[in-house]
Amino acid sequence: MKVYMVNISWDCHSETWCAVCDEVPLALEGASFDELLTRIKIAAQELVEINGGEPVGLFHFVAERRDGA
Repeated sequence: MKVYMVNISWDCHSETWCAVCDEVPLALEGASFDELLTRIKIAAQELVEINGGEPVGLFHFVAERRDGA
């Protein structure tokens, strides 16, 4: 099973968490970090199956949040 790297960042303008994984491909937003993690786990598995990719074994999350102007 494959490990997929998912980059997560905070968008201070829209006040949402954003996730991107080019391997899946995946681009999602969530109002909270926990909500986004749940959405990633569901959507990524479905997208991998649709696109004929290697089954999801694990996710490696890299998250960054910078506040301010």
